[in-house]
Amino acid sequence: MDQRIPDSVQPLLEIYIARLNKHFPDLLNSFYIVGSIALGEFNEYFSDIDFIAMLHRKVVPTEFEKLQQIHREIEQKYPRWKMSGSYVESSDLGKLDANIESHLHYHEGVLHSEERFELNSVTGWELKNYGIAVAGTDPQNLSFTVDWNLLLAWMGENLNSYWASWASQPVRILMLYSDWGIQWAITGVLRQFFTFRENTITTKIRAAEYALGCLPKRWHPLIQEAIHIREKKKKSAYWCRISGTVEAICFLKFIVQTCNILYIPR
Repeated sequence: MDQRIPDSVQPLLEIYIARLNKHFPDLLNSFYIVGSIALGEFNEYFSDIDFIAMLHRKVVPTEFEKLQQIHREIEQKYPRWKMSGSYVESSDLGKLDANIESHLHYHEGVLHSEERFELNSVTGWELKNYGIAVAGTDPQNLSFTVDWNLLLAWMGENLNSYWASWASQPVRILMLYSDWGIQWAITGVLRQFFTFRENTITTKIRAAEYALGCLPKRWHPLIQEAIHIREKKKKSAYWCRISGTVEAICFLKFIVQTCNILYIPR
């Protein structure tokens, strides 16, 4: 197996592929790893095993429960890791973002079929440029392209909807009271900030470290806090959790506003 995949994750993928091929021998065309593993920054505490499974055909309703069972068995055997990804046909990769229909996907322990899931230009770019083939052809040879201008447009919409909501929706503001929420929101929005400035895609930690070199010092303690959380370092810059949450809300508003003014075309 490709050495970019952590040793601790490889047995899980080997068993998963073997069981998939055993129960559905005519289903799987190719299987790719994207996300943090592909980008070279797998975090054993926070990262999912992000994947795209390309299929020869659609999964029929009678096969749905068996596929769900395979995932459940894998999670019981390897409870430390979470798989998260999409099952698509090759034609779906030509319909990224708003053009793609609902598709089969697995996320947070549930197999879904009635909605879309993260099959967008960013995922497509990661697949094309850094995807790891566990089974099948090299992803660079896949017959689809990613329009960078469309990727930026999608990212701008995502910034002003999903990420902006972390500073306005009570449920998400409440999540900023937790370590998980701080690391997710701060490093996540900084990945978009990095892409708008540098016209490429990077990992959460690299984006945060980049931001320390170009954002005002006021925000450095918060950014460093997010880095420390992801690295499981116990030192905190905030004696009071509420003050950290308030600072995170201000920071999210600042980044959204900065990107809209300087980098997102109107």
